[in-house]
Amino acid sequence: MKVLVISHNSFSKVHNNGKTLESFLINVLKNDISQLYFRSEIPDFEYCNNYFKITDVDVLKSLLLFSSTCGQSLEKSSFMIPSMTCKLETESKLFKILQSKSAYLTIFRDILWNCRSWNTKTFRAWCKGNNPDLLFYVGGNFGFSHQIAFFLSQYLNKPLVTYLTDDYLIHPIRRNFLDIIHKQQMKSFYRRTINHSSLCFAIGELMCKEYSAYFNKEFFPLMNSIPKQDYHLYIKKSEVIISYFGGLHLNRWKMLVRFARLSFNSTINIYTMDEPSVEILKQFQANGICFKGALSGKNLQNEILNSDILLHVESDDVYNKSLTKLSISTKIPEYLISGRLVVGFGPEDVASMKLLSDNEIGIVISSLSSDSEIKAIMQKIITDFDLRKSIGFRGYNYAINKFDNKQIAYDFIEKLRSIANK
Repeated sequence: MKVLVISHNSFSKVHNNGKTLESFLINVLKNDISQLYFRSEIPDFEYCNNYFKITDVDVLKSLLLFSSTCGQSLEKSSFMIPSMTCKLETESKLFKILQSKSAYLTIFRDILWNCRSWNTKTFRAWCKGNNPDLLFYVGGNFGFSHQIAFFLSQYLNKPLVTYLTDDYLIHPIRRNFLDIIHKQQMKSFYRRTINHSSLCFAIGELMCKEYSAYFNKEFFPLMNSIPKQDYHLYIKKSEVIISYFGGLHLNRWKMLVRFARLSFNSTINIYTMDEPSVEILKQFQANGICFKGALSGKNLQNEILNSDILLHVESDDVYNKSLTKLSISTKIPEYLISGRLVVGFGPEDVASMKLLSDNEIGIVISSLSSDSEIKAIMQKIITDFDLRKSIGFRGYNYAINKFDNKQIAYDFIEKLRSIANK
């Protein structure tokens, strides 16, 4: 079975979205996977060697220069050229600017892509040459990727399978008139995509429940999965280390600062691929947070195991809370499999927190609690080793049963095969 993956992010061993995609398709042969993606990222060539990349810069250049080319198929050797590395860095900066002004430029971005300069002879030949049995589309908050997925499904006459990881439609608050216009546009894109899809997935059971009711079509849960591993013994240490692994966006950095201000007399380490501003770094330093930068692979796993408490935060400001209402952090399975206690800090009713509290596999501290209440809870957690160990072990067993990558990948591929065979 050949699968063409359409997503904003490339396959990756470093970035969360790319790692998640790789975990789903471990049972598909490398030569049977191809990917079309839209970010200026260097993809994982060990996992897949058949890519086509189209970025905002490619689309803009093709329009301004009246060019018949847009985007390119990728070979590993091309990324060894220094000029290509510089180009990637330049495009990355442009994307960050567009992303920071997303409330104003989202509609403009879709208009840019609607000119269809991406629909080149080279692009169509690459898609046809792969001869996929089906298309697996990771949906986002931009209409252009919905249009491309729909176009390719029709052009290749192949079934479309859609996967949604974030809620951009039901709960997010609209902050201005442009947001309202964008929501109406996206509603039509989502409905067309989902109605056309032969199979629909969402990142967690809560999102599946709400989206199934909203679209009157069944959604299946598909969570980030992880390899099974032996339980690593949790040894009592003289100093309790609290660590956070993940992004600082969506005002998560503010929650980390608030948490650290309560001063638990414990080390709080932050590991992230994000590059915080000078102001954020000052806030971290002033509140005793150790910014450690990015980790991956074995180094990441070792630092998780070296921690006593793994911290997860979600912002409780009205807008960002609306964005994370149905989403489950891809870090949660990696946290749980470590056997270390997971502490959630933020609104209690968002999906990531409910997963921890409803299944009693972590401790959730509401950000609505007073400082004295939060301090009391953390004091109990820090001083009670047996509590940390027992809940951590419960989380480990939950991860083994619910997030086993072999089982999730097997079930996922079986569902895809049933669609491809039709």
